[in-house]
This record gives sequence, C-alpha cells and structure tokens, in this order.
Amino acid sequence: MFRVRRSILLAFALTAVVVKTGGGYRTLAAQDAFLLPGQEPALDDYACRLPACGDDDSCRYSTCNGVRICNKIGRGGGCGCCEFDCDFLARGYYRNDQRIQWSGLETTFGAEGILRPSIVHKYDHWETKVLGEFYLNQPFDRNVLMDTQERRSYAANFDVETFEISQLFVSVRNGDLEATVGKMVTPFGRTYFPLYTNARVDAPFIRTESILWRETGMLIRYDPHLFVGEIAITNGCENRDTNSSKALISRLGIETSWLAAGFSVKLQDGIGSENQKEFKNHVGVDFMVRWGYFTLSGEAIYDEYGFRRPGFDPDFITWGRSIYYRDQNYRLFEPITGTGYYFNLAFDRMPWSVNLNYGEFYPKAIGDPKHDVVNRRGILKAAYYFTPYLQTYAVVMMENGGYIAQADQPRRGSFVLAGLQYTF
Repeated sequence: MFRVRRSILLAFALTAVVVKTGGGYRTLAAQDAFLLPGQEPALDDYACRLPACGDDDSCRYSTCNGVRICNKIGRGGGCGCCEFDCDFLARGYYRNDQRIQWSGLETTFGAEGILRPSIVHKYDHWETKVLGEFYLNQPFDRNVLMDTQERRSYAANFDVETFEISQLFVSVRNGDLEATVGKMVTPFGRTYFPLYTNARVDAPFIRTESILWRETGMLIRYDPHLFVGEIAITNGCENRDTNSSKALISRLGIETSWLAAGFSVKLQDGIGSENQKEFKNHVGVDFMVRWGYFTLSGEAIYDEYGFRRPGFDPDFITWGRSIYYRDQNYRLFEPITGTGYYFNLAFDRMPWSVNLNYGEFYPKAIGDPKHDVVNRRGILKAAYYFTPYLQTYAVVMMENGGYIAQADQPRRGSFVLAGLQYTF
C-alpha cells in the first residue's frame, strides 16, 4: 500500500512541477495537426481533404498545414494537388506498474517518440494517401529476472522493439468509396480517449486484452453522409501472419461531430502456428455523444478467446503472454467466452484535458482461479497544455487485486504514469 501511495504522489508531483501559468495552450487546430495514439480519426481525416481542381489555368485548393504543390496537368486536362506533412512527438515519463511487480520491471523512467509522415495526392476526382506512423521505443535493460519457466514465458512481453511500424498504408478514394491496404487502425469499434504511452496499456481491459489496436490487411470504406460502412480482410494479428488463417472485420454505423454509434464483428478461426491457434472472435457496439466541453463514449463486446486445442503448456509461450491467463484451452475447438464494457467521460477545455474511465470484464469460469476473476478497472487521466506544443500528463489506473497470480504472489492492481511531451 505504501508503494502505491508513493507512486501516485510522485505522479501528481511531476505534473504539479510544470503546471504553472505562462504561455498559451494547444488550439483545436493545433490538436488536429498531430493526434496521439488512441485519438485517431476516421482514416480519411488524417490530412486535409482536397477540393476538386478546376479546369482553368490555375488550380483551386484550400490552405492547410504542410507543403502543398498544385500544378496543371496537361492542356485542358485535370489538375494534380500534392501535400506532404510530417509530425513528431517526443516524451519522457515515469511509470510504475504494480501488476508486473513479480517481474522486477515494474518501476522505470523512460523515453519514446512518434514520427508520422503523410502524403496526399489528388488528381481530378481521385485522392491517394500514404501515411506512416513509426514508434521510437527505449528497450529494457538486458538483466531481466528469468529464473523460472513461468517468467521465461513472459520474456516477449518485455522485448521492446526500438523501431516499430505502428501504421503504414496506402489508400485510394473516389467520392464516398475508399480502399486501404497496409497496416492501419482496426476498423473494429471506435475510441475517443487519449493514450500516453506507445505500449497502449493505459486503456480499458477490452482494449488492452481483447481488441487489437492495429490490423494488417485490406479495407473497403463507404461513407455517404452520416452512414459509415467498413469491411476488411486482415491477418488477424497486428503484423505479418504466421499461417493461412485470415480475419473478417466489419463495422456499420453513423458518425457526426457530436454523435456516433456502430456495430462491429470480427471472425477468425485462429491465429498462430497450425498447432497453437487461438480464437479471436468479437461482436461489439460503440457510441459517442459530445456536448460542449464534454464527451461521453463507450464500447461493449462479446469475446471468444483461448487455444483451439488442449495439450499446450502456456508456460512455454514465446510470443507474448497475457498476465490475465487468457492463453489456455477450455475444451477441444471450444473457445473461452467473456463479456466486457467501459464508459469514458472526457472534459476538454483548454488548457486542461481530463478523462475518467471505468470498465469491467466477466470471463467464463473454466475452473482456473487465476483466470476466472472478474476484472474491474478505473482510469483517471489529466493533462495540461502550457504552450501549443508542450504538455504534461498523469495517469492513475486501479483494478481489483488480492488474488493469487504470477509467481504465486497476490496481484497488485495499481498503475501510475506521468511525464512531459512535446510535439512539432
């Protein structure tokens, strides 16, 4: 308890050090220029939408951030408009995750960055977009405690890639129809809260454990007026696949600036090598209502997960393992099921941004007390802009603990994150 209180006090002390008057704060336009992970808009909103070019001697286009070149293509032909933009975020932070206290890696200072270049090219009624989002991550030191097989099964969780491709895709749009190929934000559901770490662990349970943040594959989007329809064929994992199994993801919904709602489905018979396939099926709903400075949003899912076949010991996992014991088999070809939800209330009135989140996940009881615990997670995030580009933030996440988990130790349910970040 003393460690938890000390971590929380340190987090808000770091925030208090830099929260003082002086300078401006990020305007709405400046926020739109660079969006943090978890604040991704729809795929067609990453760069300014280019209007149709005229057929006279000069091209018409709107003014927006970045470098834009507009030129006439051929006599009496169409007009090509091109824009290049590149944003960068750097952050330093303190993190204390008591959920992994058994690993010896629970408390650390760190640094990371995000590089996001984009190119938008329009020719007549065709719009082509290339977007990259690259994470720069600081790895853990190599002296990690690996004295038991259980600890070794979590080794991949702490093997951080220094350079990570978060997104890289090419999209082509004509009117209300858009096709995208590459690694992209998953079309399953929607989120309306910020994330303050490249690891994306400061989020509700169903987002950190069930729904993937990214998918790699091909997506078709149709968005006339308020309606949005998306269907994608993906690997079912964030990166390149390890077998022939592919996932089908679809979402139907409505989206406006103040109201959004959708219904999503993901179907896949399993990911992983042929003898170690895992279920990854979800059905979910999402919503968002915005009024004034407040935004209320949430998601709910029915989840199917776990190994398809018995006989594989989770302690021999080499690709990353859930600390909630989701990587196991219930019965032959029968998934483990569960339901979960969360609500998020956001208050954004510059220079302050505050998010309050609460969610629960109810797993199917399979007879394993380490797995069968209902997860209840609450998250408080506070951020302060004291220039248009400089921000400080603090995150406190609490979930139920006390039950026996890794290394046969009682689970501690606190997570604290605080830091300073700069965008340009």
